[in-house]
This record gives sequence, C-alpha cells and structure tokens, in this order.
Amino acid sequence: MTHSINRRAILAFSGALAASLSFATPSFAEDPDFLNIGGGPSGGTFNVVATGLGDLLRGEFSDSIIGVQPGGSGPNLLRVASGDVDLGITSASNAADAWAGRDPATPDAPIRNVRGLMTFFPSAIQIWVDADSDIHSVEDLVGRQISAGQPGQTSWLAFNNLLSVYDMSIEDLEADGGQVHHLSWAESQAALRDGQLDAVMWVALYPHSTVLATETAREIRVLPLDEDRVAEYLELYGAGFSAVTLPAGLYQGHSEPTLSVGTTTFLFGSDEMSDDTAYRVTSAIWNQLDRFQQTHALLQFIDEDTAGRGMFVPIHPGAARFYEEQGIAMDEPQLN
Repeated sequence: MTHSINRRAILAFSGALAASLSFATPSFAEDPDFLNIGGGPSGGTFNVVATGLGDLLRGEFSDSIIGVQPGGSGPNLLRVASGDVDLGITSASNAADAWAGRDPATPDAPIRNVRGLMTFFPSAIQIWVDADSDIHSVEDLVGRQISAGQPGQTSWLAFNNLLSVYDMSIEDLEADGGQVHHLSWAESQAALRDGQLDAVMWVALYPHSTVLATETAREIRVLPLDEDRVAEYLELYGAGFSAVTLPAGLYQGHSEPTLSVGTTTFLFGSDEMSDDTAYRVTSAIWNQLDRFQQTHALLQFIDEDTAGRGMFVPIHPGAARFYEEQGIAMDEPQLN
C-alpha cells in the first residue's frame, strides 16, 4: 500500500512539474489536441501537399491528432474561419476576394480572421489548348467548346472577369455553336486530353502535373494575354494578383514566354491559433524543408525570398516571430 501511495505522489508531482514547464518555456508548450489540415480534392496538388505536411507535423506535434481533409482554395477559407479545420491552403486572390466579400460564398460575411503562415508556390490564369490548335488568342475562343470550372468557383469568376476586360461574355463565346461547359477539374482535363474540348481555363499551379500528364496524349500550350488587358484586369480585379510571365518550355508545346495574371498559394491558420502553434508549424516546415519539398516538385519554389511574401493577408504573429529570428523577409499585409 505504501508503495502505491508513493508512486501516485511521484506521478502527480511529475505531472505538475511538466505542466509548469510547459507554460514557462515555449519549447515545452503543450501540443494542441487536434491539427486538422484543409487540402484539396483527392489526388490533386493541394491534397498531396496537405498529406505531406501532415506527415511532417506529426513529428513536431507528437501528442496531437493530425488529420487531412478534402477542401479547396475557397472552401478552406470558410472552414478555417469557422474553426472546422486549423490549417488550410488557399490562393492570395481567393483570400483577397473573401476578405472583401467579393467571393460568391462570402458576400454577406467577409472572411478577415485568417492569418498567413508560409507561401508555397505560384499559380496563374492559364488557358490550355492543343499545341496545333488554331486558337491563338482569347478572341479565338468564340464558337469553341470550353471549360472554365463551375459557377461559384475561383476559376469561373476569374474567367468571367477576364472576358469582361476583353469586352466579351459567356454568351459571346457560345455564339456559332460554342459552349462553355460546367465541368470539374478532372472532367475538364480528361476532355481536353481526349479532344472533346478546344480549351480549358483555370487559375492553376504551373507547370501543373495533370496538364503534364495530358501531354502523354497531346502537346499543350497556354494562350498569351494582351498587355493592356492584363493591366485592366489588375486595375479592376487585381487584389491578390500580379502580372506574371509563363516561361517557354513550361509545357511541351509552349515554345514562347507568355504574359498572364498570377497569384500565390499559401498556408494559413486563423487569428485564434496560438502564437506558439503558428511558430512551431512554420519552423517545422522551414527546418525540414528538404523533406517537405520531396512531397511535390512545386514546393521547390519555397526559399528565403518567397516564404514570407505574397500572402496579402496579415502574417500570423507566431510565424512573423520565426521569420524575424531567421532574417527572412516578409511583405507588409495588403489587407487590413
């Protein structure tokens, strides 16, 4: 009996000591019970990256239950903002629209409680066509079979905005037998690969792995955007966007640099995430960057010049503390 009582006392004392240390020193801080990550559709880049991130964070947060859930750029903003997930991946353009209430899903409830952690990779408006197609400009899309995602999605909104600066509309494209189909990403790429579509437009990573896979059937190139139209797009719809040049050789049929409109894809949490958790997430990625970059080729974009830039939303104070300690440059938030 005496042994049993002493053992309980020792365990109680040890637990109290550990608890006191966890509050006294950041390195002994308690792990959150859960860290759920909003990724993307199964098999997509967001999902692959979120899964790799989950594997990495399990080493840092050994006492947390870490899960990866389906999502997408827009849905992840909604779910992090509401507390349904803790971390998410989104685009700066999506975040800017949600912040201003321009996103179709948030017109009455702008999302302003998200905070950036790290920029992962760039994306851009891309209109893919067969390399041998006679489509060479946005105007040439009239009367063609096209997919630009589904109404309400980021790409659909960007496509309509792009058409407006060309003084065009969906109705114009559907003249002379054309049709803009409301297809998913997978359906769109399959139809382009099989020759059932003349063009697919998406705000997407570049080069995108699915498009590279499409090139096993046909070479692909990206339509260039006119400089004056890009300038107008940025003036009217440019929050979270900037002009970018897609390099020659991006895809097999893409032989010349082309002008487009781009944004960045970044990891974020809510403003209610503790500074310690945000610091540890950011430091875990940075300190194991080589391992994380093996998750997906596009993560090679992360370096000292990109990690703290281009998120547009305010950077989480915990992430900012890590960047300051490492001497990594950060952008001033574009949204306040």
